[in-house]
Amino acid sequence: MTSLRENIKKSLDDNLKKRDNIATATLRLILAAVKDSDIENRSKKKGDTISDQQILLLLQNMIKQRKESVDIYSKAGRTDLKKREEKEIEIINSFLPKQIKSDDLQKIIIQSISEIGCSSIKDLGKLMSFLKNEYPGQIDMKEVAELAKKNLK
Repeated sequence: MTSLRENIKKSLDDNLKKRDNIATATLRLILAAVKDSDIENRSKKKGDTISDQQILLLLQNMIKQRKESVDIYSKAGRTDLKKREEKEIEIINSFLPKQIKSDDLQKIIIQSISEIGCSSIKDLGKLMSFLKNEYPGQIDMKEVAELAKKNLK
């Protein structure tokens, strides 16, 4: 099985051949962010490279940043920049596993609350951390927080 890092590099090679400038630039940004995280990991003496799970979290953060940019560009009337950011989101999303939808997420949250013994809103951090590790790249943490707050009193 190939690693996520190898898939990104292969995709970069493919897009270089296709001369897709936006995809190439986006993939280079992803690889640069991964390399920066590798360097940070080494400086903390946690190993040479980051795991696929950490890469998934990095990709989720990149998508979050681009969604914020899309909102800003929409308000400013910059459709050209908005479209580019949306294309970048699409490219980054292609490396993430299938996202868990709200209905299934609700069930997972309820199951996890009983599984790890959460009793009040004070356990929200514990629940969020657990779900982030169990379902890397598959859930929107903002949505998890909203649903979890409704289930924890």
